[in-house]
Amino acid sequence: MNKLLLMGLVACSVSISPAFAALLHTSGEAKLVVIADQVQVDLHATSLAKTASDAKQQVDKIVKVTQSNLANLLTDSDRFEASQLQIQAEYKYQDRERVFVGYRAQRSIIVELANLDGLTQVLDAAMLSGVNEVRQLQYKSSQEEQYKQQVRAMAVNDSYVKAKQLAEGYEGQLGPVVEVNYRNQSAIPVMKIERATLAATDTNAGSYQAAQLIYRDSVDVSFELLTEE
Repeated sequence: MNKLLLMGLVACSVSISPAFAALLHTSGEAKLVVIADQVQVDLHATSLAKTASDAKQQVDKIVKVTQSNLANLLTDSDRFEASQLQIQAEYKYQDRERVFVGYRAQRSIIVELANLDGLTQVLDAAMLSGVNEVRQLQYKSSQEEQYKQQVRAMAVNDSYVKAKQLAEGYEGQLGPVVEVNYRNQSAIPVMKIERATLAATDTNAGSYQAAQLIYRDSVDVSFELLTEE
């Protein structure tokens, strides 16, 4: 009887095929498109005068008037910030000689709006205040961190789905993760940037539509691919 039991155990062990692991490398990518709900407006004020003092006074006046005109349009969630004064002598060449033109004074103004509804009014008020240029509209989202986490999770899921399909295609089973290479430290939104130079006399308000923000993320991952001999 012992001999029969031993023969049965040997027969069972032979019927089981051990699984061998190879490596399966894949990548996951994801893109998330959302509508911006905030914006940073970069304004530029400049003045040219014969004396540095006059140039400074003129550009400081533009900043002061702009801040005053925007006061009723901004909320506690918005931000107004003006940079320090920059001033330099300006020249032009005439008959191959450098001729002094005057002193150029410049200051930048940043206005952050927590809501896009007031963007057109803010731009109109800034132009009427003497601001020379709208250098950039940088759109943002109030839920940026949430979207970064969401697109990262989408990239991870994409890598897993691809790996599982490949494993099944090679008649194997997907094993545990061996290595992960995260390409991005953080998902970076690709923002729609607009640049416009507007004359102070231009009162055509028009409208500004909310820009799209595109969040992208990606990850490289290696799994064990379990196959039978």
